[in-house]
Amino acid sequence: MLHSRTKPSSDILWGFDEGAGNQVVEAAIGLRELLASNASRGDVQRYPTDEVIRALDDAMLWGVAVPKRLGGQGVSATALVRMGAELAKGDPSVGWVSQIINGTTWVTSLASDELQEELFSEGVPKIAGVFNPPGTAIPVDGGYRVSGAWPYASGIRHARWGQWGVQIVKPDGTQVPGNFCYVPAGDFRIEDSWHVTGMQGTGSDTVVIEDAFVPERRMVHAARSYNYVEPGKKHYGAPSDYFAQMALVHRTMCGVPLGAIEGLLEHVVKTAATKPLVGTIFARQSDSQVVAKEIGEAAMKIHTARTLIEAATMELDGAALERRTLSERERARNKAQANHAMQILQEASQTLMYVAGSSAFNNANPASRYWRDFNMIARHFGNIPNIGYEVYGRSLLGVTPSAIPPHMY
Repeated sequence: MLHSRTKPSSDILWGFDEGAGNQVVEAAIGLRELLASNASRGDVQRYPTDEVIRALDDAMLWGVAVPKRLGGQGVSATALVRMGAELAKGDPSVGWVSQIINGTTWVTSLASDELQEELFSEGVPKIAGVFNPPGTAIPVDGGYRVSGAWPYASGIRHARWGQWGVQIVKPDGTQVPGNFCYVPAGDFRIEDSWHVTGMQGTGSDTVVIEDAFVPERRMVHAARSYNYVEPGKKHYGAPSDYFAQMALVHRTMCGVPLGAIEGLLEHVVKTAATKPLVGTIFARQSDSQVVAKEIGEAAMKIHTARTLIEAATMELDGAALERRTLSERERARNKAQANHAMQILQEASQTLMYVAGSSAFNNANPASRYWRDFNMIARHFGNIPNIGYEVYGRSLLGVTPSAIPPHMY
């Protein structure tokens, strides 16, 4: 249930709930074996199993970054990224679904008082969403008629609501981009389109909406988007209300590729104790100095990547606690830092798969899933290293405009 505060600004005094943050990470660790045992079934049906979803329900791993006023757990960005990494060690697809729904549901906690009260009235819902390509919203009395098709809707089969990017098309043909609308699951259909090599178990199918009515209260306008605070807003003041929208979503999703490669490292280290180094004199890989060097180097790269990612989320946490927004330069560096971590993880994954050998590409081998899933996540537009480097380089050089709009990083 939604809990209003008589003095919303007092929420900031609570800070992030470190105890809850530790609990969700420990809960994720406890689910790793279950997730791993369900991963193949999830890949075959192309979305998480009911058993996995119930386990995440029971562990309360949805809406963990949502503020407590809405029934969430109020954890930090750093706790969220750590939770995602642990889930990904069990199954990266489940980690991704968790991060997408957690991120989208948190974004909704920044919406208007009226929308918060509607969507969180019965507890924290599962909300999935896609902003691109945008659908169309035609103004009508009391709201809009919305139509569109949104691919890559991760977790949508388990969501109660969808958050969809739309451009408003006015009667004179003028288009206003950058808006979001909320549509209940009963008003859209899911098109079976998710046939991919990596992240097979995320259920990232296409959502189709055909002329659905969306009342005005469920539209978030670009001119007054999520980080806009209406004068007199009641449901506001928790630390998470001060996160920059896209920075939070993109940094915390880094936990999944991180966890995938940490899981790959654990698997390779375990098998090296018994797996022969075929074609050599070594009965065990662990007897080879070359293998030891490669594993040690990969492990250091993974450790470096975790350090970079967590430093980026800690910077977001610190700014939120100070009730300030990051400067453009800080956001650019923060993005490049996380993107650089993806490059380092890519290098580590290549090394580890050479150690694991050709048998690691058998679909029954856990290494195959970690490798496939990481390589897909690493190519999400928010993770691509060269874009992060260009954004930061342009910021340092004072070159405008940036490669992407500043609000996107």
